Amino acid sequence: MSNVVSLKKLAGYDLSGYSLEGSDLSNAQLAQATLRGANLAGADLSGADLSGADLTGANLSGADLYQANLSGARMNGANLSHSDCTSANLNGCALVGAQLRQCKMAGSSLSDADLNAADFGESDLSSANLCSARLSGAVFDKANLNRANLSRAKLFGARLQGAKLRNALLKDADLTSARLKGADLSEAQMSGIKMFKADLSHSTLTNAKLESASLRGARLSGADLQGADFNGANLSHCSLTRANFTNASLQHSNLWGARISGSDFTHADLSSTNLLATGLNKKFALAEFPDIVFSEQTQWDDQQIRRNSSSLAHTQSIESEAAKRGFFSRIFGARLR
Repeated sequence: MSNVVSLKKLAGYDLSGYSLEGSDLSNAQLAQATLRGANLAGADLSGADLSGADLTGANLSGADLYQANLSGARMNGANLSHSDCTSANLNGCALVGAQLRQCKMAGSSLSDADLNAADFGESDLSSANLCSARLSGAVFDKANLNRANLSRAKLFGARLQGAKLRNALLKDADLTSARLKGADLSEAQMSGIKMFKADLSHSTLTNAKLESASLRGARLSGADLQGADFNGANLSHCSLTRANFTNASLQHSNLWGARISGSDFTHADLSSTNLLATGLNKKFALAEFPDIVFSEQTQWDDQQIRRNSSSLAHTQSIESEAAKRGFFSRIFGARLR
């Protein structure tokens, strides 16, 4: 196996446990090869065909995978930290519990990939395609996901604290119980997104599009929501304290039971908005925000219906759903042990 040239034409071969550290495997034909636990640290695999390969537990740290084809590859538990996967094809691959910290993945494609519990912390995934990817429990802390496509992705309990998601596409994605504290979602496309019990406190969503989004019970305390579009969104029982809704549109949205103390609604559009049990009555709103927009269908909290008027059954339904989501997170975690 010392002849590196021969290694470039080993499609379907079993190279499990081999040390190929630092090898030149550029444009190698390794489709369907078995490389379980192999050491490929620092190897040049640029342009290589590893489609359908088994790289379970392999060490690819610092490897060059520029434009490599890893579609359908099995890479569960693999280490790709500090690797260069720029413009790589990882469609349909399995990277459950994989280590991808500080990885270069700009323009890469991971659609329909199984990335549950993978760690992408501080990685560059700008303009990456993660459409319909499974990302439950995945970590994206401080990652760059600007302009990334996460539409229909499943991100139950994912961690995206301090992540950059400017102009990202998140239509119909599921971020139930996800943690996005301090994340930048400016101008992100988030229509139809599910963010039940998600933590978006101190995040930035200026000019984001959240039409028909479901944010029930989410935390948006201190969030910058200037110019955001919440038309038809469900914000019931949300924590919106000290949030900035300046120039935001909340037409036909539901804020029933939301906590809104200290929030700024300057120039906000509250036409047909449900504000019952928020403590915001018409008299106070117009005195505090004279330029607020509203309609005859706006439901003010004129009778001072407070959150504690919500039925016990409603509260229990929220807790039950949170417990159910937590159950799925535990299931995904158990797979890794």
